[in-house]
Amino acid sequence: MSSDFFEGYEPRYEDYLLPTLRVLSDGHQWASRDLREAVFDAMGLTAKQRVYTHEKSGQRRVDVRANLAVHHLRRATAVEGGYGVAQITEVGRRLLAEHMNALSVADLTEIPAYREYVPNRESSGETVTEEDEVDGALLYAERGFWFVGATFDDPEAEAIRDHSADFIARGTWELHPDSTEKLKNQVREMRAGDRIAIKAVYVRRRQAGVPFRTNGHPVSVMAIKATGTITGNPGTGIAVDVSWDQDLTAEPREWFLYTYQGTIWRLVPDSERAENLVEFAFGGAEQDIDSLRNMPYWTDRFGDGATSTDDDGGAEGEECGGGAERDGHAESAAQPVYTVESIIEDGCFLGEEVLAQQLQTLRQKKNLILQGPPGTGKTWLAKRLARALIGRNDQTLITAVQFHPTVSYEDFVRGWRPSGDGRLSLVDGTLLQIAERAAATPDQEHVLVIEEINRGNLAQIFGEMLTLLEADKRSADHGMHLAYRREGEDPFHLPANLFLIGTMNLADRSLAMVDFALRRRFGFADLSPEYNLSWSTWVTERVSDANRADVERLGAAVQVLNQAIAQAPGLGEQYRIGHSFFTPAKNDRNIPFALWARTVVVQEIEPLLSEYWFDQPERVKTLVGGLVAAIEAAE
Repeated sequence: MSSDFFEGYEPRYEDYLLPTLRVLSDGHQWASRDLREAVFDAMGLTAKQRVYTHEKSGQRRVDVRANLAVHHLRRATAVEGGYGVAQITEVGRRLLAEHMNALSVADLTEIPAYREYVPNRESSGETVTEEDEVDGALLYAERGFWFVGATFDDPEAEAIRDHSADFIARGTWELHPDSTEKLKNQVREMRAGDRIAIKAVYVRRRQAGVPFRTNGHPVSVMAIKATGTITGNPGTGIAVDVSWDQDLTAEPREWFLYTYQGTIWRLVPDSERAENLVEFAFGGAEQDIDSLRNMPYWTDRFGDGATSTDDDGGAEGEECGGGAERDGHAESAAQPVYTVESIIEDGCFLGEEVLAQQLQTLRQKKNLILQGPPGTGKTWLAKRLARALIGRNDQTLITAVQFHPTVSYEDFVRGWRPSGDGRLSLVDGTLLQIAERAAATPDQEHVLVIEEINRGNLAQIFGEMLTLLEADKRSADHGMHLAYRREGEDPFHLPANLFLIGTMNLADRSLAMVDFALRRRFGFADLSPEYNLSWSTWVTERVSDANRADVERLGAAVQVLNQAIAQAPGLGEQYRIGHSFFTPAKNDRNIPFALWARTVVVQEIEPLLSEYWFDQPERVKTLVGGLVAAIEAAE
């Protein structure tokens, strides 16, 4: 083909179709940039042909047209893969075999999937030129897509107001100067050529104004007020220069369900819903709302099979949530902020610095295991670290499961299950369900707590998820096909806003070792018995007839016991008695000290020690006697 291209000739996007399939025919998954360069080499494009730029975007025209070719091949199901990657399908191989010398869009129209897509693309009835197609391809070039807020307080007006009109008039977008460093760093990541849209997110609580049945449920709405292209970034973390091409402030376009309430949302079009949002905001396409509302996260409320929970009967659309966005989160009057300090207030005896470090490890690694002896509050702390990560006590964002030797990949990830009609159906397990919820609400952290994670066969349970757990693999370009795959399903990846916290009882003899592959992907935090000042203060405030000296005497006796356990042959530090055994709940008050402490010793500690020293009953009697003596000294 290269002999047909003279120095000044620019290949049309159709010219890239066949070379693209030829490069992909090796069966590998190609990154977009590598794929384009390989295609250019295969076509014999010269250096001069590769430098022509597109006047609207400043990007190389060959990049734009190559991206457009891949876009058409995707619509024909000849190519698959998430954002930034491509891989040939069986349809693509068939096209390659049937069109060895030339391949055109006319050939693609023979494929039903492509024909079904074309009417949607041309639904306006207008003629679509190649230049229009090239402009459309710019949506899928390697660039950023930013959805940003513009409503925050105005010191001069002493009120919260929408700054959209000001930004459009000045050719800029600005962040509130008192915003967090995290938001400022996001602004610094914006670059010339990225697309940007001003949005406002609110909740519509009535049927009016919603183009589908709400069945009595509130609906999240995102209004697109303006769109443009970033032309410059001074690096201040506060503002960027923008060439605004659409001012929609008078009549914003509304997008439903898949929304983000934070001030800045960098959207990666790595899924069907994200791609549709990019096309909606920047390409003028319509929202495929029927497909979206029938996705797993929304189908129970808004899907075709959903049932009404409440007939609102109202004609007016009730909206809320359109207030200031400077903090990056919607205001929540019902749920106060939950922080590291909140964990301590709930009864944690670790210091703020230790908890902050555990939280930071979780944020960085996205996976954390809390390990320690029995009774050190591993599960209790895991759920509170989850709350602190999320920023509030929202149980809908936290899922807890427990591993045991019979848990399988089919239970945890995906597997075949009997359905009501006597047939087998492919059912998503806990991990895929929470991953779907996380992907559907990208502005919210979601946490999966796995209790006793070391009691399961981890390699068997996680399968290919072992790789996808890694923090730097949480994107579509690292997606993998699942062991049980639905027809036409893209490679799967875990969303970046999904975090895992596991707990591990070090005294569990069944599985003392953790698979190294999993250990490498998790951060680890060691928990120890904490019979310290914080513990004694907590207990003293909740017992009615003992002073601090009595509580400290009990704590000292338990520590003597723990020293004996740590030094015992066949046991060790991992078998020590944790503080949770002797810690009243937060709301407990006026507990009779002696009765409570004796009950714990007789019903919980003595049976545990009898298991440790099953062949030394006299040793158990002596150790229990030491605890009882400390309790009786308070009487």
